[in-house]
Amino acid sequence: MKAFCNGRIFIKRFLFPEIEEVNSFLVACMTTRQAMLIDAGNLHQDLFATISKYSFDLKYLFITHNHYDHVSGVKTLMEYFPNITNINRDNNFNLTNHINTSESFDFGLLEGTFHLTPGHTDDMMVLHLAGHIFTGDLLFAGSVGGTIDYQHYAQQKDHIINSILSYPSETIIHPGHGPDSTLALERTYNPFLAI
Repeated sequence: MKAFCNGRIFIKRFLFPEIEEVNSFLVACMTTRQAMLIDAGNLHQDLFATISKYSFDLKYLFITHNHYDHVSGVKTLMEYFPNITNINRDNNFNLTNHINTSESFDFGLLEGTFHLTPGHTDDMMVLHLAGHIFTGDLLFAGSVGGTIDYQHYAQQKDHIINSILSYPSETIIHPGHGPDSTLALERTYNPFLAI
């Protein structure tokens, strides 16, 4: 997949069609070369090639939620990067290095914000970073994540409207499945977000 880079932030999507067509994202601060993997559905040779090509230091792993298609590659990732730091509410993977998420997060020279957004799952979290939101299975292009009942759906929709749609319209969303979108497009065309 083609990478996005504006001189400050680098983003590359890795699609794993064999595991529920899940997306994983390699994100890096171009100034410090610190890198983060967002969700680990699997590992791809291109991931290692990209890290090497740009001399990235893969320091962090952020899992949006603990469904198998987003975590299948964690064990293998740990074999290659044993010192990687897990960023999550709970240390679900018993990694040696773990940071409990707070609202704010400094990633290299970039400032990030985590949002706890339960509904699809109780542990669903998203990350806003430099005009980009990594939404996991909270929000897709033209859809939202599945929920077990209407109560969870209402909870999820409330988080989308009050936490995610508060960002500027040009904010790019990178979902756990499917193509990227923008908040402007989702406000206008996503049928699940009608208020």
